[in-house]
Amino acid sequence: MSSLIGVIALAAAAVWLEVPRLLHREQKRELAIFFIFLAIGVALYSALVMEVSLPNPFVLVKMMFGWAV
Repeated sequence: MSSLIGVIALAAAAVWLEVPRLLHREQKRELAIFFIFLAIGVALYSALVMEVSLPNPFVLVKMMFGWAV
């Protein structure tokens, strides 16, 4: 659980460092993408730490390209 707190702290530090610069340069799209990827990363790591069973992403790739499942 302490590693989850550490990742949240690192995410907060990344926001603290990156957001002012992106706002100053008026890069709204980059800011939105930054938050999306940061949220996805923190959510996936949180699920990993809490031992949530996540599906294998290769199954989705196989379905997309029509390979036998």
